Amino acid sequence: MKRLVLIIIFIAGVSIEISAQTLPFRTYSIERGLSESVVNDMIQDDDGHLWIGTSYGLNRFDGISFDNFYSEDGLSSNKIFSLYEANNGLVWVGTSKGVNIIRKDSIYTPPYLKSLNASTILSIYQDDIGDFWFATDGEGVWHLDSEKKVSQYRQIHGMGSDRIRDIIQDANGVLWFATRDGLTKLENGNFRTFTRRHGLADDRLRDVEISKDTLWVASRGGLCHFTNNAFRCFTEQDGLVNNRIQSISKDNDGNLWLGTEDGASLFENGNFTNYSVEEGLANNIIYATHYDHEGNIWFGTFGGGITIFLGNQFRSYTVEHGLPNNVVTSITQDQDGQYWVSTYGGGVVRIRDNELSVLDVDNGLVDNKVYTLSIDQENRLLIGTRWGFSIYENGEFYNYDEVKLPYRKIRTVIAAKGSDGIWLGTYGEGIIHYVDGKFKQYTEDDGLANNTVLALEETPDGTLWVATYGGISKLKNDTFTNYSIADGLPNNGVLDLYTDSSEAVWIATFGGLARLKDGRIETITTANGLPNEVCYFIERDDRGFFWIGTNKGVIRFDYEEYSSNVENTTQSFKLFTQDQGLVANEMNAGAVFKDRDGHLWFGTVGGVTEFNPNFEKNDDTPPHVHIENIEVSGKAIPLEQNLEIGSDNHNITFEFIGISFSAPEQVMYEYRLKNSGEGWQKTKQPSVRYSALMAGDYTFEVKAQNYNGKWSRETAKIRFTVLAPFWQQWWFIGIVILTILAIVAFIYNYYRVRKMVDIERMRVRIASDLHDDVGSSLTEIALQSDFLQTMDVSDGLEESLQQIGAQSRKIVSSLDDIVWSIDARNDTMGDLTDRMQDYVNNVLSKLNVHYHFDGDMQAKLEVSHKENLYLIFKEAINNIAKHSNADTVSISLAMEDQGFMLSVKDNGTSSTNDRKSGQGLRNMEMRANRIDADIIFESENGFEVRVEKFD
Repeated sequence: MKRLVLIIIFIAGVSIEISAQTLPFRTYSIERGLSESVVNDMIQDDDGHLWIGTSYGLNRFDGISFDNFYSEDGLSSNKIFSLYEANNGLVWVGTSKGVNIIRKDSIYTPPYLKSLNASTILSIYQDDIGDFWFATDGEGVWHLDSEKKVSQYRQIHGMGSDRIRDIIQDANGVLWFATRDGLTKLENGNFRTFTRRHGLADDRLRDVEISKDTLWVASRGGLCHFTNNAFRCFTEQDGLVNNRIQSISKDNDGNLWLGTEDGASLFENGNFTNYSVEEGLANNIIYATHYDHEGNIWFGTFGGGITIFLGNQFRSYTVEHGLPNNVVTSITQDQDGQYWVSTYGGGVVRIRDNELSVLDVDNGLVDNKVYTLSIDQENRLLIGTRWGFSIYENGEFYNYDEVKLPYRKIRTVIAAKGSDGIWLGTYGEGIIHYVDGKFKQYTEDDGLANNTVLALEETPDGTLWVATYGGISKLKNDTFTNYSIADGLPNNGVLDLYTDSSEAVWIATFGGLARLKDGRIETITTANGLPNEVCYFIERDDRGFFWIGTNKGVIRFDYEEYSSNVENTTQSFKLFTQDQGLVANEMNAGAVFKDRDGHLWFGTVGGVTEFNPNFEKNDDTPPHVHIENIEVSGKAIPLEQNLEIGSDNHNITFEFIGISFSAPEQVMYEYRLKNSGEGWQKTKQPSVRYSALMAGDYTFEVKAQNYNGKWSRETAKIRFTVLAPFWQQWWFIGIVILTILAIVAFIYNYYRVRKMVDIERMRVRIASDLHDDVGSSLTEIALQSDFLQTMDVSDGLEESLQQIGAQSRKIVSSLDDIVWSIDARNDTMGDLTDRMQDYVNNVLSKLNVHYHFDGDMQAKLEVSHKENLYLIFKEAINNIAKHSNADTVSISLAMEDQGFMLSVKDNGTSSTNDRKSGQGLRNMEMRANRIDADIIFESENGFEVRVEKFD
């Protein structure tokens, strides 16, 4: 009896009152990238970004990183007091020196707002007609109308005070102003102010909000609402955490979140629920509140940065709340409603009526390193430890030493069905059945799959299922049936078991999950969408969802959806981590329990977490996805559509973000690069890099999925062109082609000119040979004939000699024409005209001849052209000499480009028929045809021979 009293006294001595549990608050401050820890206002824009105004700088937050903006970026002042998103999506910033507007990361102040540059802007509001109102600290309110005209309203105009904190408009179009001296309304151009005389708790107001058509006012004296021209106020006496309210925000249900100078309060259905640093807030002084698109509430604090609260679904206990050790191995609940939590190294903890009691070896526990807890039919606490087995009953421990129980590492323990004793699972020595003070051991020798046992599960028909390191064993009628990898298990290391109402056995292993039903094993692994392959435990809630503990969090698994949606099984899994409120991500084997209220308890390496499924958030808000940055060869480039990227830039990196504040680290992405040949790819990384892209037009597309399985409504995309290398550019190809053609032309012309030079040299040589050899020989014949004629010869011979001489001279004359035409030194037009001049002088020396020559006298003529033109000319002159009786002859030779025109015209009086009947005209026609020229004979006012050739 004395011993029992001492134990009770000791237990009372170690009892610790639990003031609070850790709730899922997540804080971001300077160490996470926030520019300053004093936060004055917050908003979330339509793109999903959270904007935070601090006492030193403006911040834009996407859940992962902060972008900071300061005065050097265009802000009028680094001290930001208010933020507002206008109807057109632009963010307006109220500073200690006026107003700024943000457009695509450009910060500016329009000229029409310069008059506000000396004002401290505490609030910005756009009314239902699009006008803007600016609340100031000492200068009343400024009004900006649609025509960009600014006017001012102060206390002298009817405002309650020149110091105005907030502005709002109700459904009737009435504007309300929270001032330092009451609540002022502007209706139909008239001001009216309400103060404590009208029922306000305090005249010093901080914020106003409209919820469920009711105007709510935050004051330094409490929370008030205004209905039917009357105020009703709530204070600390009604449960408010603190009367000095700084901010009000409403949630989707119209409930109010209040930020005060001593914590936060949720006002719901007339009741207050309070939160402070004890529950996880970073700081109790709250300046700003904001309810985001996903249903999370944000708190901007004085000195603690910003804190997001994800809801009451998770509550956690750690050493800070009285646990002797954070490594929690098992949880159970007795028939009196008390919770029992075992730790590995700290013994057992009892939670009862907000009291925490530690029971360890000093109280009689066999060992502080506890593996497992269970409650039997007699409401006794069964405890398995590293060094034996204990039963806790009526405040005392009953221990089984090595003599009574020579099996020390009791890894799991359950009460047998009915009153058939206790089942013990050991680490290395099989299973033990304890009945009526006697133990019966089953090991591998008896058919057990493996002697290391981690979990036991007994079905109503008395079948015992055993989780071992060699698979699972089914013990029925003292006979074992084993299942292992060979039978379809994903892994032989089995950590936990669960039997559902359909008598299916669920198996948690190191390699995934398995379901055994009617001898058939269905495997569910990472290949089927399971987020993690190491499954420490499995439990089922009252809604039918399975909960699987891993080393990366807890998975909620919807098997019904999984079975019906085989094409997209990933939708059936939802991972909860510290982001959502778990005390730690790494679970412990078998450390799960469902209590009488349907709450789930998870044992982790960082404490124990209680999960209330009734508070689980099932937000359907999809994430917003944006392409944040593009880097080419390590350098950022502007985000513009239809970008052109040089061919020498082989590495292109796209950085993107899917904005989801509930679980930013769990956002998944799908991306593709159109025109590259790749399909949609999945990644958890918010960036992707491409190297050595071929020249062409591309479109990069990306979409995001949040932890709840919701895909972004939009797909972010950007079009760009990778330019071809210069050797593939059209201009370079053109230059190459022209160069090749030029080379070919050069070679061709070189050989053509060379050949022409050779031909000209040959012509000169032939002409010289003809002139020197043949010509001199003929001349010598003519002279010899003349010499012979001087001698005394017969008349017949003299006549023959005369003929020989005449013929020789004729041949010499003809040969002279041939030599002249062959000689390359006579190819210019000047040479031709000189020759024609000489011939005319010889033939028509007694006639008055007029010459007219046009063209380039140095222009070259083809040999055939020169020869035939000259012969036509000679024939025409001879014709004139024989038939024309002309006293005037006009000769014209002109060249134009590659063509020419020769005209020989006389004023002769002889008949035309005499001239046309001779052989000469036919010869002229023949020669004209040889050079593809047209020849025309005109007989009006004399006779004209005209030869023409124009290309």
